Amino acid sequence: MMQQTLSITFPKQEIQAMVQQQAERYFEELTTGKTWTLDEFRKNCCGSKSPDWVKLFVFAEFREEIDYRHGGWLKFSRGRGSQFIIFAKPACEWMEDNRDRIDWEAKLP
Repeated sequence: MMQQTLSITFPKQEIQAMVQQQAERYFEELTTGKTWTLDEFRKNCCGSKSPDWVKLFVFAEFREEIDYRHGGWLKFSRGRGSQFIIFAKPACEWMEDNRDRIDWEAKLP
């Protein structure tokens, strides 16, 4: 008995749309309603730059627009014993939209 092979061709655009839809769904699951520590944020959004680099070149540089009290995604630490709280989904979206505004080549003083 001989087996026959059945092949189905999907348009490339449909495959890309399905992959994009799955990627968006996965992103939503990973970030919606989640908070990150500074360490998680820097690893996920800042190429593992040092905590001091992130504090200076992202948090301090864009303080007013990323502060959660002004509609942003960061609750600033209030000093010793207090942590930064980063709201993951809006942080990722802001980083994507503003990546060209960050000086990724900057060196710590």
